[in-house]
Amino acid sequence: MTLPTIHVEIDFANGPSFAYPFILDSIAYGILGTNVLADNPSDIVDVSDQVRRLSTRRGRNRILANFEAGTATVVLNDPNSDFNPQNTSSPYYGKLIPLRKIRIYAETIVGAETVTVNIFSGYITSYDTSFYQGTNEDATVTLQCADGFRLLSNVSTEIPPVPGCVAGQTSGSRVGSLLEFATFPESMWNLETGDSTMQVDPGGNRSILQAIQTVEQSEFGAFFMARDGKARFLDRTTVSELSDTPPVKYSDDPVLPPDTYPYSSVDFAFDDQLVLNDVSITIIGGVPQIVTNQDSIDKYFYKSGNRTNLLMQTNAEALDQAQMLVASRKDAELRIDSMVLNLNSSIDEINTLINLSLDIYTLINITKSMPGGSSVTQELFVQGVNHDISPGKWNVTVYTAEPIIQAFILDSSTQGLLDVDSLTY
Repeated sequence: MTLPTIHVEIDFANGPSFAYPFILDSIAYGILGTNVLADNPSDIVDVSDQVRRLSTRRGRNRILANFEAGTATVVLNDPNSDFNPQNTSSPYYGKLIPLRKIRIYAETIVGAETVTVNIFSGYITSYDTSFYQGTNEDATVTLQCADGFRLLSNVSTEIPPVPGCVAGQTSGSRVGSLLEFATFPESMWNLETGDSTMQVDPGGNRSILQAIQTVEQSEFGAFFMARDGKARFLDRTTVSELSDTPPVKYSDDPVLPPDTYPYSSVDFAFDDQLVLNDVSITIIGGVPQIVTNQDSIDKYFYKSGNRTNLLMQTNAEALDQAQMLVASRKDAELRIDSMVLNLNSSIDEINTLINLSLDIYTLINITKSMPGGSSVTQELFVQGVNHDISPGKWNVTVYTAEPIIQAFILDSSTQGLLDVDSLTY
């Protein structure tokens, strides 16, 4: 299989928006539903032919941890020192300042069609130039990049109340109010409504990112930056429903079943890291809601966890969250923490496209043959995706976790079983 083509574009324009501006009568930028009103005119440079290697990191590797800032490292050939900010003859002179936008995407062929897949959208935080002596190496510049979490972590909520963050807001509306306070453009929001209503935001000495992550924990949803640079918020209903979607299937079987794809390796773990049997959840102004499981404590000793200063409005919701955490995490279970895919080993064009398209909260099904003739099959959510790309090599590492919210979904063959599945809180 031919590897996809990697593309890297830098936009030297001000502003956080990755939208290509709508230009009337333009063939490229006048497409309704594709181009939007951007915050500033674009100043885009394609540096794809200078890329020596790159890597991207997005997501998290533990289901109960906060999502981390996505990062990218891009190494470019720079023989003319064009990326030296003091080089007055550089075509980019005066433009090489921190937090310029960068977009990384792949193009792959499916049939006769070229398909584009976003890999990473973020902001250049530094330009690190390396100089080599001798004739065998060119000068290079390394672009260190971070996604929109970097921008949100730089804005403080200051003194209360944060404008617009009133009591009774749904969690999705609260995230929107916090993004608006941070002047993160609405064209870059993709927010679910939310199932829980929030208290007044307390403000204080914390960042907008921390404030949103408190909402995320209160809702028991998910907040992360998508591959196109948009702020993505999932409520817990959506998270529970995603576990009922058709999974992408992977196996190490030498004779693959239909619609099943190969992987290079998986990483197993069996330990006590995710065990919780003594959980305390407390809302602002509320009473700690404590749930324990004695059978689990007898097996594993106390494994405590607590969340404080959450923003849902009732102690009852806090109790529901504590009960759900203990019910889903009271036992140690064999788990698959990660899977590595080698795009050189893709069996067809669709396989390459699927591997490129895996993203946070994609449902996957992994089968691993074990010594002695047994096998392990697990259905998991993607929680993080890393790409490591160099000439002739493209590896994708996928971090995984079992669904933590089990809901009763009417007419579902997997989550509509009486006496097995239950309504989420």
